[in-house]
Amino acid sequence: MARPKSYDRADAIEKACYAFWEHGYQALGVRELERLANINQFAIRSDFGGKEGLFLEALAYYAESATSIAMAPMKSGGISSVIGFLEGLVTLGSATSSAFGCLIVNTGIENTRVKSPRLKEAVETYWMTLEKHFRHALENEAMAQNGGSNISPEKLSKALIPAVMGIHAKNRLDGDQTAGRPLVDLLCTTLRNLKS
Repeated sequence: MARPKSYDRADAIEKACYAFWEHGYQALGVRELERLANINQFAIRSDFGGKEGLFLEALAYYAESATSIAMAPMKSGGISSVIGFLEGLVTLGSATSSAFGCLIVNTGIENTRVKSPRLKEAVETYWMTLEKHFRHALENEAMAQNGGSNISPEKLSKALIPAVMGIHAKNRLDGDQTAGRPLVDLLCTTLRNLKS
């Protein structure tokens, strides 16, 4: 008979997400992860397939939260929803703003050393999802302007991805979730000008 789990899986994944976000994948040892996520080493190995498996679930949790909370308005919105997303990156208390930057950006940078194909895939999937949401919003805007805009949804959505990465990296570097504000202001002004 299987032993009952001594932890709540969803709670452990959420806590692991915040632990990895703050400390990074490589710097976070299994013992510290046990303490921060309230899960034992055996469960990390048997239930998640090890530290990387738990990290992948934490990344999935992070991505799902970002998609359902911060990206969702762009599905039906226009430029204003893109501006709202960008503003959220540097707004205190926002779901997408953190002094730790972005878990996905941090993972992408860290994975240049780790070289995990599974981590690379998780990071690339996140950025493709964000790009798709940007494109939806920009296409919605172009349709609202009756095709009379000079918005190139595909090019602009691709260009916004490295800008978002830079904003998060600046927030992390300075340990200040508003540090990327100058770039957000520039992007938002440019987007507002496209709308008029």
